[in-house]
Amino acid sequence: MASNADFIIELLALSKAPLIGATRLRALVSCFHTPAQVCKATPAELMRVEGIGETIAESLYAHLRSAAFQNDRAMAEAQVEKAEKLGVKILTLWDSEYPTLLKHIYDAPPYLFVRGTLPQDALRIAVVGTRHPTEYGKNVTKKLTAALSQAQVEIVSGLAFGIDSIAHQTALESGARTVAVLGSGVDAIYTDPKGKLYPRIIENGAIVSEEWLSTAPIAENFPKRNRIISGLSQGVLIVESDIKGGAMITAKYALEQNREVFAVPGSIYSHKSNGTNTLIRESRAKLVMSAEDILSELRIQTATTATALTLPLPELSDEELKIYQKLSDTPMHIDDLCEATGLDVSDVLIILFELELKNCVKQLPGKFFQRS
Repeated sequence: MASNADFIIELLALSKAPLIGATRLRALVSCFHTPAQVCKATPAELMRVEGIGETIAESLYAHLRSAAFQNDRAMAEAQVEKAEKLGVKILTLWDSEYPTLLKHIYDAPPYLFVRGTLPQDALRIAVVGTRHPTEYGKNVTKKLTAALSQAQVEIVSGLAFGIDSIAHQTALESGARTVAVLGSGVDAIYTDPKGKLYPRIIENGAIVSEEWLSTAPIAENFPKRNRIISGLSQGVLIVESDIKGGAMITAKYALEQNREVFAVPGSIYSHKSNGTNTLIRESRAKLVMSAEDILSELRIQTATTATALTLPLPELSDEELKIYQKLSDTPMHIDDLCEATGLDVSDVLIILFELELKNCVKQLPGKFFQRS
């Protein structure tokens, strides 16, 4: 098999090791450069990795030499073969096509199964909410999603019944792309019984999951998949949710990831608005009455706000010009900017601040920057 396939197989198998979650797996592969090298490491070498103590190192070392690991590797190889047959792409954190925003969250998935196309740097807003919306919730979802779609924003959601499915459907009807993040395998559809929505999303967006192919939609997978919904997006819009709704978990992840959170106010008599109203009351979410509230907050230009004027640059220092030339209309993370310029993060932040004052650059959620 090709070397990339070998990398994926070893990565998938390694991800099944006890006590090795997304964060430790990322640290291990980043330290040893390939999953195969991780498998060859001694306990002492494994302990050099952040988050790997003596107990975990010895447990991992033993597991990688066990029959259980060989079985995991055989299953991983079967996953790669099945993915090829189904036209599913397996993206890893170390692939250049891996979504930039998602890559920089704390517990980014080491790999993603993708059906369709998932551009690396698209503008995305997540739209989430209850599985049992009111008529008000349905209408608001359609209105806001349509307006966001017309502004060339990709809509991200979870393909659940209710708000999620309405958001996906409206995006497609508006001629926009949409991304569905599942808590099951991308071949295990559970909320599209007539099979009408799923193929349209693949054609005009992507179905995404960190779960292996054929994984059933079990309850424990859904809370953690919500971090991917928010991680892929610049902001999260919650339309209707009770205090303990799944959308509130997405809001929590979004705040931890330094994403903007938006919420639609609802009736004080409806428990389906308890969550959104609470987020607004506690200043954890910005109140939304129109799509423009979201677009202006994220500084996304629409057809009505864009201008054709090209203003001359103000006088810039050599370092300011160096930073400016590395930026474009595509958002760039502060870490990537430091790597591209060879400057320390503290110096880059100072220069970016000066450039913001000169209206040359603008900061986006998640420590991303782009030209103004």
